[in-house]
Amino acid sequence: MSGWSKRDINKLRDDMIRQGRGLEEIAEEIRLRCGGSRLAAFRLAHGWSQPDVIVRYRQDASALPIDQPTLSRLEMFPERGSRAPQATQIIALAGIYGTTPLRLLDPFALDRLEPSERNILMRCNAGFGSFPAGPVGKAPPPVVAPTRSLIQPESDSLQRKVEMAAHRALRFAVTAEGSNIGPETLDQLREEATRLTRAYQQQPLTTLMGDLVDLQDVAFRLLEGRQRPAEAREMYLMAGVLSGMLAKASHDLGDPNSAMKQARASFICADNAGHDGLRTWTRGLQSMIAYWAGWPHEAARYAQLGGEFAGRTRGTGSVWLPAQEARVWAVLGNGEQALAAIERANDAREQVEPDELDELGGIMTFPRPRQLYYDADTRVWLPGQEEHADRVAEEAIIAYEEAPDHERSFSDEAGARADQALARVTMGDLEGAAEALDPVLELPADQRIGGIVASAMRVHTALRDPGHRGAATARELQQRIEVYGQVSAGIALPRGR
Repeated sequence: MSGWSKRDINKLRDDMIRQGRGLEEIAEEIRLRCGGSRLAAFRLAHGWSQPDVIVRYRQDASALPIDQPTLSRLEMFPERGSRAPQATQIIALAGIYGTTPLRLLDPFALDRLEPSERNILMRCNAGFGSFPAGPVGKAPPPVVAPTRSLIQPESDSLQRKVEMAAHRALRFAVTAEGSNIGPETLDQLREEATRLTRAYQQQPLTTLMGDLVDLQDVAFRLLEGRQRPAEAREMYLMAGVLSGMLAKASHDLGDPNSAMKQARASFICADNAGHDGLRTWTRGLQSMIAYWAGWPHEAARYAQLGGEFAGRTRGTGSVWLPAQEARVWAVLGNGEQALAAIERANDAREQVEPDELDELGGIMTFPRPRQLYYDADTRVWLPGQEEHADRVAEEAIIAYEEAPDHERSFSDEAGARADQALARVTMGDLEGAAEALDPVLELPADQRIGGIVASAMRVHTALRDPGHRGAATARELQQRIEVYGQVSAGIALPRGR
């Protein structure tokens, strides 16, 4: 491994463990510094020799037989033209190493597998959760020395995944500015992207983050190869969608800087795909990230940058952009501009013709209930609009409650309820505010994403008004909000792997 001795690698590994670094980050650092494959790097990150791995591997009778020479050849794939691994071998090794199958494959390796093997890996990858660093339920054999645990608190692990994914997106974006794909691969990517876009607004982020990172990595690797123009367009579209979802994930975990890096990669992909719908959607995303980060002037700039693209598309992204712009103008205190943007969003709704993003669904589309929530989120900032904000928020809540399950969004429903509570606080109806906010404060910790916590804290701030001083209801509601915000989705994660 590029002149690195076993002692050097173990020292690097031990230093990173002392620094509190996670398994995947250690493996990636070993690979980058020492050379070699990801498969070898994960083994070395555990401090295991090849014989150690073979002993563990043989405990899994479901996998194809493997011996040390075979493992050695697998660790050289694909650089030296060695024989491609079987999907079952990679899946078994992923279970041993405590990671997912796709993370064990180097760039260009996935597309060099047989199509049937590649599809097996991609399908199985979605089923992998977090695994212990060895066969589940079986004690390690006595001939293998025990290793130090590399398992870090899951909150740290998730945050590192966000940061590492953002850096990878940035590197890709720099490269992209300056046919290895067949129809089966494209279909599989599209199916997985559709599943994730729809699951995103219904499931805790902690259950989806690994799949998002893996699938984006696959898309980037494939784009580093060569494709026919039509295939390249589709790949850029999928890569842009996945980068956009990771931008949203970074934002939801309270990391606006990583979110912006991912969003820039998404916009570059949209440009390469020539897709005005994705260009519009990404500008809306960038504006939203800036809005919640407390950068309203930057949020307004991104919303205005997207206007040209929104004028050339009829997908629901053309509704999202002015709806998002309305919220920004309201925060900036420009009620006239805010209400005008609401009207533009209403006009765009009447012109909607669903595009490819709307077909994906989930967070890639902007349905009517979400538009009502944005309307309420705008009016709640405008003096004299409190009653209207209360009514529109109620409309949004009812619309979500009556929508099919696959169209519901726990985060947007929570946002509408928080806006209703805020409007009622402003009108002096503290009991009504507490009633509106109750369902938000009952959300499980792993659904308390950044925007929801921020919305609840707006209510907390409004309750500081001198007119509410001394009111028991105000004090109790503030206390509940404070307790609620102490454990958010970024840190309330399942323990163990």
